This record gives sequence, C-alpha cells and structure tokens, in this order.
Amino acid sequence: MARHGNFRRQAAPIARDGWRFILPPLGASVVCGALGWVPAAAVLFLLAAAVTLFFRDPERRPPRQPGLLLSPADGKVISIDEVEVETGDGQRERLRRVGIFLSIFNAHIQRSPTYGTVVSIKHNPGKFLNALKDKASEENENNMIWMRTRIGTVGVKQIAGVIARRVVCYSRPNDHLLAGQRLGLIRFGSRAEAYFPLEARVRIEVGRKVKAGLSILAEATTNGSRGAG
Repeated sequence: MARHGNFRRQAAPIARDGWRFILPPLGASVVCGALGWVPAAAVLFLLAAAVTLFFRDPERRPPRQPGLLLSPADGKVISIDEVEVETGDGQRERLRRVGIFLSIFNAHIQRSPTYGTVVSIKHNPGKFLNALKDKASEENENNMIWMRTRIGTVGVKQIAGVIARRVVCYSRPNDHLLAGQRLGLIRFGSRAEAYFPLEARVRIEVGRKVKAGLSILAEATTNGSRGAG
C-alpha cells in the first residue's frame, strides 16, 4: 500500500538526525560554564553552533509550475552529462545527470525534484573518496532513489564523501512524494546527483549555486500533468 513520505513541518528548523550531535557539546558547554571554565565553555558552545548550522532544515516553498525539475540539494553544480543507468524497474535507460557538491556550509537535507512515486531505494556500500572527483559517483558509499513521475524516470543519488560517512534516507518504496519534499540527509560534506529524461530542457549550468526544492535544474513537457506540483 502506498504512503506519503516525510512532509510534516518541523517543530524546529533542525534536521531530526542532528540533535544527537548538537546536544552533547551544548550540554558540555553549560556544565563548563557552571564550573567557571569559560574558555572551554566558549569553545564547546561554538562547536554546538557550528553543528546546528550544518543540520539546519529550513521550510521551503517549491515553485508549482508543471514540469519543473528542482534541485535535490543545496550546493554548487559541478557536472552535467548523459549516462546510461539501470533504473528502479531493472531497465537500462539513458538519462541526464546533474552533479551537485555540498560543502560543510550547505544545508544537507535532500529533497524530491518533482512529484512522483518512489520505485526503489538501493544502498551501495563503498569508499569515501573526495566527493568532487567523478569516480566518487560510482565508488563511494551511496543511496540511489528512483521515482516514477509523469515526465518519466527521475532519480536522486545521495553520495558520501571524505568527511560525510553516513547517508540517511527518509523515504521508502511506494511513497508518494511532492516536489521539494524531504528525501534524506547526508552528514558533513558530500555530493548529490539528479537524473531525469534527456527531453527535459536544462536550465542550469556548471558553477551555479543551487538550493534544494527551489532552484530549477530543468523543465519538461508534462502533457497537462501535475509535473512538479
């Protein structure tokens, strides 16, 4: 039975996986402050603030125009190419791929590029190479999420990096996702990739900074369908 994924508003603009990393240094800072260890308290407080910034998860209002393919991640576009891949239904298909590098200063929540249904999610164990390297796409630890949409096959790959050692996926097969809906999280610097039909008109270029659920990567014909809405 199909279900909706993670679409509820957050109680606070912090990713739920972040609290386990935020609370220890914050608590230690309070203890050190109470004991009069001011320098240690200050350092721990700054550490907690930095981790909080990393795990920020702001609410966003995606554009509703039909046929839009939105960025799945915050960061900078580092590649645009064509690849032949095996999709969630086991078929091989040639798709456009957009690679996005996430620095430690970016929000690390991934979001659905469009409206659709999750077909499959596959976790692939691997290395932790520099996420800027092209071979990181195939060799690094990653989650591959495939969706069935009204514009064709769409995919999002969450890729671990040198510092990012964990990819977290919030979605499950048969989830119905809205454009901009949260898909998952990559911890501490990484890479994300969007896959979509070649017929979609690319509206982005290498070097452009993008925002998950807001920036438009491409636009496709939907034949009157909901598309990204």
